[in-house]
Amino acid sequence: MLEKQDTFVEKLVTQVIKNLQVKISNIHIRYEDHVTNPNCPLSFGVSLQNLSLQTADENWTPCLLDEKSKLFYKIVRLDSLFAYWNVNSELYSNHSPDEALTFLKHSVAVQNMIPQDYDFIFRPISARAKLRMNPRSEVDFSAPKVDLVVDLPEVAVELNRPQYVSILELLGSVDMMSRNLPYRKYRPDIPVHTNAYQWWQYVITGILEVNVKPALHMWSWRHIREHRQKVKRYRELYKIKITSKKPTEELLRELEEPERTLDIFNITLARQQAEMEATKAGQRIYRPGMKAEEEESQGWFGWMWNWGSDDTAKEEVKTGGFDDLMTPAEKSKLYTAIGYSETAVNHNLPKDFEDMKINFQLISMSIAIKEHKDKPEIIKLAVSDLRAMLSQRPGAQAIKLTAQLTSFEVTGLQRLKQSPTLLSSRTVETDSTGPLLTVMFETNPLDECADQRLRVESQPLEIVYDAMTVNSMSAFFMPPQDLQLDELTNATRMKLEQFRDRTSTGLMYVIETQKVLDLKVNLMASYVIVPQTGFYDSTQNLVLLDLGHLKVTSMSREGLPQLCVGRDTIEDIMSRAYDNFDVQLSSLQFLYSKPDGDWKTARKQKQSDLHILEPMDVKVLFKRAMVVTDSRMPNIPLPESHPTPRTTTNIPAPPK
Repeated sequence: MLEKQDTFVEKLVTQVIKNLQVKISNIHIRYEDHVTNPNCPLSFGVSLQNLSLQTADENWTPCLLDEKSKLFYKIVRLDSLFAYWNVNSELYSNHSPDEALTFLKHSVAVQNMIPQDYDFIFRPISARAKLRMNPRSEVDFSAPKVDLVVDLPEVAVELNRPQYVSILELLGSVDMMSRNLPYRKYRPDIPVHTNAYQWWQYVITGILEVNVKPALHMWSWRHIREHRQKVKRYRELYKIKITSKKPTEELLRELEEPERTLDIFNITLARQQAEMEATKAGQRIYRPGMKAEEEESQGWFGWMWNWGSDDTAKEEVKTGGFDDLMTPAEKSKLYTAIGYSETAVNHNLPKDFEDMKINFQLISMSIAIKEHKDKPEIIKLAVSDLRAMLSQRPGAQAIKLTAQLTSFEVTGLQRLKQSPTLLSSRTVETDSTGPLLTVMFETNPLDECADQRLRVESQPLEIVYDAMTVNSMSAFFMPPQDLQLDELTNATRMKLEQFRDRTSTGLMYVIETQKVLDLKVNLMASYVIVPQTGFYDSTQNLVLLDLGHLKVTSMSREGLPQLCVGRDTIEDIMSRAYDNFDVQLSSLQFLYSKPDGDWKTARKQKQSDLHILEPMDVKVLFKRAMVVTDSRMPNIPLPESHPTPRTTTNIPAPPK
């Protein structure tokens, strides 16, 4: 498939990056607030010691740019980036500007010195990135256009109860300011004491002007008539504007007044009505920046030509305002300098050529929640060796994303100077040396067996219930009783509803446009332990739920004959309109064990005295309707009754 050459902007950006070197150091941004809680002022901010972008050679040694090199290399370095949220903080704003600047400078973390008087949100982070770029990737396939490797050694995120309460108090203060905003212009600038009359007048005036009068005025016949006349007048003026090649200054001034008073909905509606009326009347519509040949194509049947145009037609690459600001000779010199051509096109890119590769590695990350910064963690999540890789193959319009996680562990609240392990991997039971979790998603694979491919594999996990940790977490996130977040709660609810609607629409679009999915999910059997007293040790009775080994596999569609009208029945056609998935859940079991019971051995056995529910196997054949996108597929009406998914279950009889 022939692709266009890199656009003018892409070539310009590549050339800028090639010659760019950046160094940013000693940045400290801080916000202080003594209004939210005067008895406990807060401050939060972000600090950065160094951020640099340097040119390097092929050995990643900083050097000067070599113009003769086919590839160029950049090193990105990030040093000591951290964020903090201080409660009951010292306010630098109470000092002179010079003293405050000195405090900010001394608060920047360096490699061997970390400020101790800060409550960190995340501790100082340092990272390295290596960027290799191939400016001639459209003809030189030896290296990707962008090859980026990011190494992040360690990330430590912390949150304690005073920080959480302070964040909620700040959100409550913002919520109160949002509610008071419509009434602020009526608020008297005098103390409440000895000025009760003015403050009662403020209350009465604010309620009348903000809540009562607008509602009465909006639904009055006089306001409705004025609003209708204003919208009608604006529609007429806008129709004159779009049908005039050069609108007069007086017309533009008349349009400004209704555009200041009308809302965006009525302005958009009036403009659409004006354009529709002009189109029905056969008048020419002049748009800003429209060329003469484009103007000629507009008119009564203009929409018809656009509707019937070929979607695959090549569009001319536009370079913005350079055509008007530069002479042909100047443009020629600029295009030569950045390697851009207005007429050249890409060669046929190989389907296996990776134009972009991004590799990311996180050595370790921890998330800790504490009652106080000097106390042990209530809960701590630890992740180690997280790797991800994203690649793009433009020749096949394909992307590939892979991610793997080696270790994931969760510990709870200390008890007798020992932190219980709430979640941990159990790779020893499966004799596996692979990662804990592996995910791979790919579109348009090279073998062309499917349009999308998804692989998910995980090792077993041991999950332990700990009552003290759960109760402490519940108490930690309990908001103060005097805190109200009505405005923010309503705004968040509206955002969530919008996100839900968009997500539902997006999922429906994915389902309707889905072609062939090659799916394989293999989740090893994890289990949940619930001790009798809420704390797990060898002296407790416990209940164990084995979640079973889950496998989901898409059924192959290879070997099916081509559909033929007249030969195949409607049932054959309907069977090809479904994707088939084989879902298997094996060894699902429920056990009760006393302190002397060997539940680890009982899990591996089919029957034992510890089993409340013996191992159960479930197999389901799931069918999902798919849209046939093959242009050779005849347009045959399908019956209203669709075949139902077939389910087969193998469940042993319950024990006596």
